[in-house]
Amino acid sequence: MKRVLAIFILACVLMAWVSTASSEGAEVISPYELRKAAKDNLNAAREQYLNKQVLIKGIVVSTGMSKYLTPTVVLADRGEEVICVLPYVDIPLLNRKEQLSDYRQGQTVTMSGRVHAMSLERLVLKECAAKN
Repeated sequence: MKRVLAIFILACVLMAWVSTASSEGAEVISPYELRKAAKDNLNAAREQYLNKQVLIKGIVVSTGMSKYLTPTVVLADRGEEVICVLPYVDIPLLNRKEQLSDYRQGQTVTMSGRVHAMSLERLVLKECAAKN
């Protein structure tokens, strides 16, 4: 049992390290630049960004709970918006909205997230977290 627990802890530490290492040194992109890439050539943008970690910097235009009861922060730049879904695993449903208390409309933030959905109409990042 101790061996299984040790392996589990090691795997968690490695996953956290890989996630941090993959976003360190990454270029910060704006919602405008990401949406422009999709509009210019959707297939190329999907190949470059889909299911990959990005650092995105924008202005908070809204926060709230999605129809799936996930906490979301919408970032914008030059009229283009990106939906950032915050992680909610192991957070009780009633406490999920509290995650949004750190985000205020008009605030400029940089977030790390995985590009989950990319279309001409919308862009969604999952597992988003603020970066300092």
